[in-house]
Parts: sequence; structure tokens; C-alpha cells
Amino acid sequence: MSRRALYLKLAATGVVSAGLYLVLYVYEREILAALTRTDGLYPALPVFAALLFSFVHGAFTGYFWEALGVTARQSKG
Repeated sequence: MSRRALYLKLAATGVVSAGLYLVLYVYEREILAALTRTDGLYPALPVFAALLFSFVHGAFTGYFWEALGVTARQSKG
């Protein structure tokens, strides 16, 4: 992957991750009201929210470390 593409992906995932945390901060009461309901499919919302945050923040973290040059060691086998 080229450095330019890496930095674009890093910036994009960083903006999306920061945006998710900003929305969570600004709409805390509304989100908690929805995530604590127990009728219908509402119990699945916390799982979906956790997966969404995990994937977006994980992608950002992966690109961050790659931009710094930190990579996993290749296994021999």
C-alpha cells in the first residue's frame, strides 16, 4: 500500500472514529435510552454498537501503527 493511501485511510478512519465518539458524547441520554430498552430488537443494539465501535477504532489503530512502521513479526513455519 502506498504511503498516500495509508495516510488517507488513517485520516478517514480517524475522522469516523472521532465522529462516533462525538455523537456518543452529544447524544448520550438518547442513546442510553435506546440501548437500555428491552422490547423488540432493542437488546441487539448494544451488541451492534460495540461491534461498530470495535471495527472502526480497530481499523484506525491498525493504520496508525502501520503508519509508524510497527508491524507484526512473520511466523516461521
